[in-house]
Amino acid sequence: MQPNNYIIEATEQNIQQILEQSRQVPVIVDFWASWCQPCQQMAPILERLVNEYQGKVILAKVNADEQQMLASQFGVRSLPSLKLVYQGQLVSELDGAQTEGALRQWLAPVVDPEAAEQQQEEGFIEQIRMAIDAGHGEQAEAALRQTLQQSPDKHAIRAMLVEFLLGEGRLDEAQSVLAEVTEDVEPLRPFRARFALLEKLEGESRSLAELRQRISDEPNPEDLYAFGLQAAAAGQFQAGLEALLQLLSEHRDFRDGIARSALLEVFECLPKGDPLASEYRRKMFNYLY
Repeated sequence: MQPNNYIIEATEQNIQQILEQSRQVPVIVDFWASWCQPCQQMAPILERLVNEYQGKVILAKVNADEQQMLASQFGVRSLPSLKLVYQGQLVSELDGAQTEGALRQWLAPVVDPEAAEQQQEEGFIEQIRMAIDAGHGEQAEAALRQTLQQSPDKHAIRAMLVEFLLGEGRLDEAQSVLAEVTEDVEPLRPFRARFALLEKLEGESRSLAELRQRISDEPNPEDLYAFGLQAAAAGQFQAGLEALLQLLSEHRDFRDGIARSALLEVFECLPKGDPLASEYRRKMFNYLY
């Protein structure tokens, strides 16, 4: 589709042809009038967006004064009025002047459905976090499990559920939820790395609280190592990294320099680009060199 075909003047004579195009490409039907100041203000924003989307959507402009029959058929009661038609059906509408942000959000589900879905997923996860922080963990867990039952491939949702279960100390359940996905996917990698830390502590019977007290009273390399891994596995990354950094600085040769490899393993437990990993990588480098 050529750029000059993205924007069309719609009339009674060509509206049927335009609506036929909506079976392949979403069509915005924009009802406007020359006397309508909000229409004039929104028009350049809308046209710029349509040209930016490069054929993912068509803009059909309807002069409501000249095309009163069309305005009546579309149920237009005020101006500006936008109707979004896709696959021959009216899927959404907006009345009144709109900001660029509002227009982008309105169009997202049809011009970039993947981005819209991701945004919706991120909003859902944020609501879950707020519910957990407010003490509604049981309801949050139920919502996460229901979503996964409907869409088992939503790995960010699965990661959120695993994180919640780990925080509750329900390790077996967390591992079971994680094991339902066998392929290597990025959102789940940090949690697989956290369980790998626990495997290194197999046979360690002391609780995190006990280890914290021991390294506070009189730290020794065994306790620093065990606390560092166990804290990181529990999601207390900064505390775990601090213990392992102390192990590196005070007992560099402990178990053939295991502190360095333990720090690297904890970095793998952090999400990609996490600033905590960058901060402690620098600290580790300074101790080493």
